[in-house]
Amino acid sequence: MSTTISVRRYADALAVLSDAAFEVPVSGSVPVSESDGAPGIMWLRAHVSRFANGDVHASRRAWVMRVLDGIDPAALRHVAADRATASLAVGEPADTIARAVPVAVLAEMLGMDADVTEAVRAVARGYHPGTDAGPDADAAVATLVAACGGVADEATAARIAVLVQACDATAGLITNALKWAARREAPTDRLLDETLRFDPPVTAMRRVCVAPASIGTAPVAPGTHVVLDLVAGNRDPAVFGEPEVFEPARDGVDRHLTFGAGRRPCPGREHAMALAAGVVSAVLAAQRVGA
Repeated sequence: MSTTISVRRYADALAVLSDAAFEVPVSGSVPVSESDGAPGIMWLRAHVSRFANGDVHASRRAWVMRVLDGIDPAALRHVAADRATASLAVGEPADTIARAVPVAVLAEMLGMDADVTEAVRAVARGYHPGTDAGPDADAAVATLVAACGGVADEATAARIAVLVQACDATAGLITNALKWAARREAPTDRLLDETLRFDPPVTAMRRVCVAPASIGTAPVAPGTHVVLDLVAGNRDPAVFGEPEVFEPARDGVDRHLTFGAGRRPCPGREHAMALAAGVVSAVLAAQRVGA
């Protein structure tokens, strides 16, 4: 039986994220050789960087970077703001906009003509090992492969991964930021960064120890599963003054761990922030006009 430990200190979490002895767990995924046939959720897991380590991860991450390098974050922010403003004008609620606009805008920037928002949501529900969205997820992956040109390769998997990663997490960031904006007025970028520190949409990361290691002074045996508590780490008083206070003006707020750090930080950080900022700024502007 494997052991699971929780890491709550910022310094310890950063050390784990920086140490090659701790890898992303991939149980529940499948090798590429076993994912042949019609592209479905198992095919996707077997071809994305998210569920790979070592050289395979590096190669697949390079595909993701190629995708992201072709998208201007400033353009993402502008289009997301315009799209959110138009949705607000016809009475769409903010939470619906948070779920729909980032994915739709990003898909358009990736050259997808069809509306793939629902397909991305279905894939997101079954993306992580241990989750199961049933046949809907397999059908949604096939839809997204077709929208990417119909070729089921790593380039297509990277495009789909970018969309899926922008789905629930970005919607959660927007929703949480708007909640705090109702209590604390602040510039949009500062509001988002402090939301990521104080109320992150992703609350934990997981790693597995693959070689003898230590966290602080405590030895960690291979096979140990490690849960990084991002809420606790982002509120570590050794790093953030008055950590239990929501304060967008604080110094060093962007040191939060919500986008990862160390060996494999999130490659889409700038793009996710641009999408969220566009939607949040549009909603707040509309609220000021209606006040």
